[in-house]
Amino acid sequence: MSDTEQPDAQSAAPEDVPGEDLSSATPDEPAQSAPEPGETGAAPSSGDPEAVAAGPANEPVAADRSGDNRPSAQDTGRASRRRETGDGGDFTRYQQARQQNALNKLKRSAVAHGSGSAFYAEQLTIGADTGVEIQVLSVSALTIAQQLDSHQDVDQQAQMAARLAAQHIVVLAGQPGSGRRSTALTLLAGCCSDDSVRILHSEAPGILQALCRRADELLTPGGYLVDLDDQPLKLSTLETLGHLARKQGAFLVVIGEPGPVDPDRLRPHAFEHRRPLLGDVLAVHLRRLLAGHPGVCTREDCTDEHTTAFITRMLESPQVQRTLDGAPSVGSVVEFAEVLAQSVHTEDTSLGEVINQWRDRLRRLAKRLLHVPAETSQGPVLDPHRQAFRIAYAFFHGHPLSDVFEAGEVLSATVLPRYETREPAPTNHVFERELDQLIPQEMRASADAAPGGRADDNPRRARLVDEELMHAVIEVVWHDYDSLRDPLREWLTALVSGPLERIRVRAAQIAGILLSHDFDSVYRDLIRHWAGESAAYRQSAALALEMAAHDPRLVHRVRGQIRSWLSSPRWQLQDSAARAYGTLVGAQDVPDTLWALRELGTRPELAFSSSVAFSMSWLYLAGAPGPTADALDHWITSDNDHLNRHAIRTLLILSRYGAGPDRRDRPVLADTAMTDQDRADALVRLWRHALMGKDSSTRAWDLLRRWLLAGDADKELAAFLELLVPRICSRPLSLRAGFYLGMWAGRHPDSPTIGRLRHQPVRGGLTTGSVS
Repeated sequence: MSDTEQPDAQSAAPEDVPGEDLSSATPDEPAQSAPEPGETGAAPSSGDPEAVAAGPANEPVAADRSGDNRPSAQDTGRASRRRETGDGGDFTRYQQARQQNALNKLKRSAVAHGSGSAFYAEQLTIGADTGVEIQVLSVSALTIAQQLDSHQDVDQQAQMAARLAAQHIVVLAGQPGSGRRSTALTLLAGCCSDDSVRILHSEAPGILQALCRRADELLTPGGYLVDLDDQPLKLSTLETLGHLARKQGAFLVVIGEPGPVDPDRLRPHAFEHRRPLLGDVLAVHLRRLLAGHPGVCTREDCTDEHTTAFITRMLESPQVQRTLDGAPSVGSVVEFAEVLAQSVHTEDTSLGEVINQWRDRLRRLAKRLLHVPAETSQGPVLDPHRQAFRIAYAFFHGHPLSDVFEAGEVLSATVLPRYETREPAPTNHVFERELDQLIPQEMRASADAAPGGRADDNPRRARLVDEELMHAVIEVVWHDYDSLRDPLREWLTALVSGPLERIRVRAAQIAGILLSHDFDSVYRDLIRHWAGESAAYRQSAALALEMAAHDPRLVHRVRGQIRSWLSSPRWQLQDSAARAYGTLVGAQDVPDTLWALRELGTRPELAFSSSVAFSMSWLYLAGAPGPTADALDHWITSDNDHLNRHAIRTLLILSRYGAGPDRRDRPVLADTAMTDQDRADALVRLWRHALMGKDSSTRAWDLLRRWLLAGDADKELAAFLELLVPRICSRPLSLRAGFYLGMWAGRHPDSPTIGRLRHQPVRGGLTTGSVS
């Protein structure tokens, strides 16, 4: 919800509580467009945490031939009433979009790990079915045989195998590209037959929790590989799954990323997975590829001795060694081995050309894919739709095809015509634009039914032959087509004002990748304007800087730019700074981020903005709950009314989040306070201020009701709430608490937690540190 827009009736208040009257206007606040319909009927949708776009979804962004499609002064200069929001639902949708848009590989390490949200952000649900869909995909015996033939053992592999055989479950925590999948398949092959290995796949988070509930249905005797991607894992979930695997006679190998999956906390079931020596990987694949070469080669001098000598020279070559040192993954070394094997009869003087060919293979492929022949079946007619669709397909790798169609249509039909003269106009026959013709096979992943298991995507998604091809296309579009820069900037600007969060997030991340190629130009002509406009644009500017900050060369420039926004007299830039601190940039230096957010929170210009609260919530969920909770406690007891308001908003957002995969119904704030008295005291102070606030009381009471209902399924939580709620509801809240508890008891007669609290006498005195 935009900090300058009136909330939607369904998102501003809970389902059965009337919406409350929020704070009044400030005359100097620019107006935003009316809220646009979201993806579902539940709430408005947006790419920024406040879930409102810059304008209606079907309204194209105005632009002239120069590519300046920013809103006019007339559009942004009107005054309107500013409304605050404490609803966390929009924040949830925004965080889910960020997780779905994680970019794990970037060309030549320009960015190390996309948005990389390494935390669990599950909306609090009360006994609801998660609806996680799990696909079971069989691995062929031939694939297992190939893995065993070429696999290189890693550190502690013998201990991994022993643990799997004894306990039926093992966890490998390693970076993507470290050979985790090969190790996992090798371990499973050692415990079960080659034709009984399967992969469990799900696009949604919570696959292990769903597997625990459906173990009798999904687990049969055999081996199973589960890839968590960047999802977290707790010891209790792992032990439960291990017990179920032993019961069913199944063997499970779970692979995840360091951070979300911490081997130290999951011992003895987890191991750190380091990639094998890349020289050994190259050697074994060269020997495999050239094993039968002399028998099929037409050259008379080709013998086993010749291929053996070639392999030896390659492994001893300084050029090859330098190439291996810069290889991003084990898979890239396998590809390098294939290129070298094809050059077995090439002179050593041409080795540099062979290496360059491998390094630039994706860039050359990108140039070939974007090149339009001068002559077509209809004559010398340019087909911009084909180019635009290929660019959209590459940029939105992993997204549903509907996103690709929508983004490609904006580029080809709305943006490019402003920069091109099309005479004669190309004919447009609908049935001539089938996907196989628009996207060549060399660009798409081989057969959507690949063993990796993406055949039954629903909806179907864009799948590139190599994830790094996306970044090669970005580089080629920016550097090799001089007249395409303005249309590209305009296209990204149009996308970040669209109706879908996932499209907005990906467009902002593409802008961040462009920053790594040309920071000065992209910031001057794109990001700076986004940072000074509406909420959707400001959030996109923050995400773009987050993406750029993964390039080690740009970290200091990005942090300096955010600090410059913080010091700006323009409230829009200050708000952009607050949003930027709610990204991985803020998590890199938590003390500095908390200082900056406090500084921003004291300013009257951001009094009606929720960006400070959203960033505090993100920081809490991203792995710094202790420092963030301490800061909120200081804010709620501060003499500054603005800090009080931001602390209450943060409470209202975090109150909707569960504690983790295995404690979905337990609020994360309650989970941390149950074992820490100081946290419990601070939570009492936060709740009392929220329940008394004229702008927050209605939402706060309803969220407290949800906490009590969550206690019905969690005895420990219920016991904690029966001690905490009377402290929260002491005078002067006692009469109001009695009214609400009576009303809730009538609406939820089967709730034992509400029933016990209703008949429990409320403490008459004020709690320590409470408000009057």
